[in-house]
This record gives sequence, structure tokens and C-alpha cells, in this order.
Amino acid sequence: MEKVECERLNDQGQGIGYINNKIIFVPELLPGDKALVQITKEKKNFMEGKIIEYLSLSKDRVKPICPYLNCGCALKSLNYQKQIEYKENKVKNILKKFSGLENVVIDIITSKKTNYYRNKITLKVKDKVGYFKNKTNDFLAIEGCALADTRINEIIKVLNTLDLNNTKEITIKAFDDVMIIIDGVLDISALKEYVSSIYMNDKLVYGNKYITTTINNLTFQISKDSFFQVNTSMIETLYNEAIKLVTNKGKALDLFCGTGTISLILSKHFKKVIGVEINKEAVECALENKKLNNINNVEFICGDANEVCKDLTADVVFVDPPRAGLSKEGIQNILKVNPEKIVYISCDPVTLARDLNVLKEKYIVEKVIPVDLFPNTYHVESVSLLIHR
Repeated sequence: MEKVECERLNDQGQGIGYINNKIIFVPELLPGDKALVQITKEKKNFMEGKIIEYLSLSKDRVKPICPYLNCGCALKSLNYQKQIEYKENKVKNILKKFSGLENVVIDIITSKKTNYYRNKITLKVKDKVGYFKNKTNDFLAIEGCALADTRINEIIKVLNTLDLNNTKEITIKAFDDVMIIIDGVLDISALKEYVSSIYMNDKLVYGNKYITTTINNLTFQISKDSFFQVNTSMIETLYNEAIKLVTNKGKALDLFCGTGTISLILSKHFKKVIGVEINKEAVECALENKKLNNINNVEFICGDANEVCKDLTADVVFVDPPRAGLSKEGIQNILKVNPEKIVYISCDPVTLARDLNVLKEKYIVEKVIPVDLFPNTYHVESVSLLIHR
């Protein structure tokens, strides 16, 4: 064992210290902490370790609601002000490192809730429900999750009383109502009073095909496979920040549109909106959402957004890609669209920086706004405005 003092956090929220001038990464170690650390992995240029005993604690450490170690909430013991400073600086440092951008990041927008905010979780099953510990296949049984909606936590308690031997994975979505998606076989009789929809092995076995939520006074249906932002309390904030960046009233293109959330909100601000999404089920949902809200100036296309956009025109392009970001082809196709402005919503600063590094050849990166959609974790969302040179 070695004594380690944490100097700072890496981009995954692990503490960084040194042993004989060699860097070591230690989960649950915060800047200012001192601890006895056991080395668990040693490579040529770095080591990894785990805490055996804290020797002294950081002044920025708080007692978290979450009782588990090495779970998804890596920053849960760091006070919230320091969390948002970390995330804002993380975005700044990554943009500078990977795209040479400086002085474009503005103040981070904080989350309205720091616990019990997630509207979706996916649980692994091994007698009980739980997660795999970070970077391992070690199962962690849980009685609840401090990040998840309280209704999800009620269901976790019920699940842990059931026979789960024939169940592999369970996803729970909690919006205006609740959906459970089961991979495997499970007696669902005890779950029915908590939910309005249950799928088992991709088949609807109880209740409604969709669940719903309301954003910006619009109603949205959510299917079992379609993507939706996970922090319900911050969805309106995120999308309103994106929309505030543009005043154009012409034509908007919404790439990776999912169930049409941004597209339909944009309908009030543009004469014409086209949403593109590869997930057929999500597009079906988007079309239903269009009908539900009596919106007539939005069109949805089912296809690969990276590919389809090359044949479209728009004054403003909104992109909200998966964590992997845009493909090289997708970036070139957006450049062919040649919009006046691009609004890029990203959940990964590294892939954002990579994409901005190409887009900045023809576009000025006017501003990047970090948004804390994921309190107590190292993840951070951001909204970027690009203006044609």
C-alpha cells in the first residue's frame, strides 16, 4: 500500500495522484483527499488503484445519498459547486486540447435537481437487480439508485422481492407514467400497480404501447426503444437554450431527431422543420406526436441522419447525435447543406471537439454552453452555436 494525495480529477471523475512521480488513477478519491491506496493495475505510463483507508478528507467532500462504491455516480461525494466547476473546466480543456478552441465556453447551466432526476435506468440481474461496477463485470446489487426517479426506486424494491432467476436485464422508464422493459421471463403481477406499460422480450404484455410526457406545453409519446433525454427536470432548459441561439424563421433541419421532441418544439419558431431519425419505432412515435399536437409544418424522414442530410436544404441545422458524435461522412454532408447556423447538442466533449475541429474550417464556433444534465456523474451535456464564416 502507498500513501496518495489527490491533486485533481481526470475526465472520468477518478482522482489523480502520484507514486514515485508515476501517475495513478483512483476512484472515489477527491482533490485534497489523502489515502492509503492499493495498486490494482500497473502499466508502463500509469497505475490504477483502490482506496484502503482515508488518511484525511477534502474540505469539498460531502456525505452522499448513494451508499455504493464504483457505481455510476463518480462525483457523488464532491460538493455540487465543485462538480460544476469541474465540468465547465473539463469542457474548456477538452475543446482546447482537441480542437484548439479557447474562450468559447460560457458559464455552465446547473441542474434543477441533483438527485432522483433520471427518468430511465437499465438494471442487470443476478438474483437481485443492480449494476456492473465501473470498468468491470463485477455485479453490484442495489436496493435503490440515488440518481433515479423515486418511482423507479419503488419498483426496484418490488423487483428484489421477485424470483429473477429467468431474467437477464430490466429497463425502467418513468415520465408522466411508467414503463418496464424485461429481457427474460418474470411474473409481472406484483408490478402492474406501479406502471402503465410492461414489455417482455419485445412483446407488450401489459398496458399501453407508449408512455407520455409534456415539454413546452406539447405532449410526447415515448416508445420502449426510442431515445429521450434522461434528466426530466432539465429537458425544457436544454432545448430552450438551443432554440434561443437562433432567430431564423425559415427552414430547420433536425438530425437524430428521435421521437421528434426538438423538431416539434422548433415548429413554433420556423416555417418548415424536417426531422431525420434512423430508428423506425422512434419515427412512428414522432409522427404520432405530430398528430397529437396538431402540428402541420414538420416532416419526418426515417433514415441515417449522417447520410440523408446531403439531399436536404436548411437555414439552420440542429444535431443531437449519439455519444459517438457525427461520422466523417455526416460532417461533410452537413457542410453540403451549407446552413447559416448549426446548433450542436452533445453528451461527449471529446467527440464534440473532434467534430468542431472539422466544422470550424467553414464555421465560427460562437459559443459552447455546458449544461449539467447528469449531476453526481462525470458526464456533461453541451450546446454549441456555429455561424457560417
